[in-house]
Amino acid sequence: MAFTKLLQKLAGPERPNRTGRPTTVLLVDDQPDVAEVTREMMEECGYSVIAKSDVTAALDVLATNPNIDIVIADVVMPGELGGADIAEFAKEMAGLKTILISGFPHHRITIDSLGKYDVVLKPFLIEELDERIHEALRDD
Repeated sequence: MAFTKLLQKLAGPERPNRTGRPTTVLLVDDQPDVAEVTREMMEECGYSVIAKSDVTAALDVLATNPNIDIVIADVVMPGELGGADIAEFAKEMAGLKTILISGFPHHRITIDSLGKYDVVLKPFLIEELDERIHEALRDD
């Protein structure tokens, strides 16, 4: 099992549509330091990352960039919209999976919607996030 995970890491992120390009992640987090560290770690894992710090910019990317494979969004964002809103848009408009990240998992996520999303709690290990991304893309 550990050997298989090592081989998967060396091969890079899996692509369900076999385009030959790296998996493209839209990362949305309003905390610049967290976003930068997360982006760097994900790029080291072989992902192509587009990082945005607000919901409006993220929605613009989703509306205009057909190469996004998965969205990773912080639950708590400034303004009226948050990570769950991005997740709904990504699912409904683009058919994309979303992983929510948060240090406050119950804020802005109702009990009814918890089962809809994969939530990773901060601080997280990049290996955990990488595995969740692989699982989400395999489920497509």
